[in-house]
Amino acid sequence: MDKIVKEIQDKFQQRSEVGVKKYGTDLQGAELSILEWLNHLQEELMDATLYIQKLKNELQDIDSWDNADKITHNGFIYIKYSDIIKYKK
Repeated sequence: MDKIVKEIQDKFQQRSEVGVKKYGTDLQGAELSILEWLNHLQEELMDATLYIQKLKNELQDIDSWDNADKITHNGFIYIKYSDIIKYKK
C-alpha cells in the first residue's frame, strides 16, 4: 500500500476514535438532521478558511524566497520546494 494513503487512513482512524470518545458515537450512529450536518460542515469549512488565511499571512511576512536558501521565521525554518527536489536527487 502507498505510504501516503496509509498515513491518511491512520489519521482517519484516529479522528474517528476521538469523535467516539467526544460524542459517544461514530458518524454512522449520529442522529442529526440534514441541516445540523450542513451546519457542522459549514463550521469546519469556516475554520479551514481561517487556517488558510493565517498561513497566507505567515508567508507574506517572510522576505523574498529568491534571495535566500532558507528563511527562519517564528522558530520555523522554511526551505524552498525546489531545494528539496534538488536534495532528493
